[in-house]
Amino acid sequence: MRILMFSNTYKPTISGVVTSISMFRQGLRAAGHEVYLIAPEYANYEDDEPYIFRFPAIDMPVRFDWSVPLAPKIAMEPTVRGIRPEIIHAHHPVVMGGMANSFAQDLQIPLVFTFHSRYDQYVQQYVPIVSELAGWVTDEIITRYIEQCTHVIAPTSSIRAFILSRYTQNTPVSVVPTPVDLHQYHHLEPQRVRSALGLEDAEVLLYVGRLAEEKNLDFILRAFVHIAAQRPHSRLLLVGKGPYESGLKRLAEKLDIARQVIFTGPIPHTEVPHYAAAADLFVFSSHTDTQGLVLIESMAAGTPIVALKAPGPVDVLAEGGGLLVDSEGNEDNEWCFADAVLALLEDRPRLEAMQQEAIRVAQRFSIPATTARLIQVYETAIQQQAEHTSKASTKSVSNAAGHGSDRREEMRQQFRFLSTKLTQALKIGGESEWGDTRLQALRLQLQSMLQEIDDALSKTPTRQ
Repeated sequence: MRILMFSNTYKPTISGVVTSISMFRQGLRAAGHEVYLIAPEYANYEDDEPYIFRFPAIDMPVRFDWSVPLAPKIAMEPTVRGIRPEIIHAHHPVVMGGMANSFAQDLQIPLVFTFHSRYDQYVQQYVPIVSELAGWVTDEIITRYIEQCTHVIAPTSSIRAFILSRYTQNTPVSVVPTPVDLHQYHHLEPQRVRSALGLEDAEVLLYVGRLAEEKNLDFILRAFVHIAAQRPHSRLLLVGKGPYESGLKRLAEKLDIARQVIFTGPIPHTEVPHYAAAADLFVFSSHTDTQGLVLIESMAAGTPIVALKAPGPVDVLAEGGGLLVDSEGNEDNEWCFADAVLALLEDRPRLEAMQQEAIRVAQRFSIPATTARLIQVYETAIQQQAEHTSKASTKSVSNAAGHGSDRREEMRQQFRFLSTKLTQALKIGGESEWGDTRLQALRLQLQSMLQEIDDALSKTPTRQ
């Protein structure tokens, strides 16, 4: 198969989406498929992988972890048509996701979309408008995007159920978890990491990921206060970077645990297995992650998990490898979380048994195993598209034209309503910290895009 992926972010950015794309590209190429990627261009970075096409983009503020491409569709068209893809795979529902949808319709090929994030929760953290409006607009955008897809991928069963209940019951949704390269876990060097950080005799609790508000790391710091009081040699290792790093450092100072909390900054992804192996436990408190890839990476290194009960961890830990702490309706949940950590640290036989359990569970997420599931989704989507095209070709031209005209007008009215809401949101954003040069440029770019889409809806017949 010739597969074309679209993403708002890729290397050198470090994120779960980037890791997912990279691992699946590796697996698909090993299985004999051609995998192309269209992504934003980053200054002073050159790809060492084949089949990656970069286009100029505006770097968004660090909190967003993605970029907005400046290249219009016409600039990408020669590249896309030259690839002659058999299927298009979008990793975001907006910006590059919109391009992916447009090209899929032009070429009459399937569009597959991976639901990487709880967008409803994410947008309420970062869009500077009232949360209810932000959530409503996001739900409308996601619903309409999924309706255009041939097939949707959810990383876990819980997220699949969420998509079907909130966004669609018409578009097929399949579970395909993000893989882990288990070959990276054959020769681990935990002592090297511990020595480098001065942690030879410490009990190490680890978090790897973005240091962002939606990760709920305030909770981890507050829970660690109780842990450190009982286990003075314990250390909390926070690996990564993000917009909330300074806020976390201030909180650590306020809680009087700054000397026991280590901020390492970002590390190469190839170092994650060694850091995971160096830890006694991995701690996780996010409610927004759809899978929590770092959980599987830590388990592959034999490091058990203690996590708040949420859709991602619930699925990953379904067969063992860690503990879930129920946070709902419990005012003392930080104490409960701390107690779960302390119980494992104080029971070495149980901890060692859970280490072996974690390694066993992680084997389910190997690159070959998960790639096989992704290929099955692609094959199903291609068959769905063929059946859809066959049915559409049997309809009369007159009926199609009449329905297309009505549908086009309906879409145009719905789009203009959403356009008005988005424009209002951007204006409100301009009155706050969003009013910098980059966001002003983004506002102009989005307004131009909105006009182009509205013009297209006015002129282009709706495809049946």
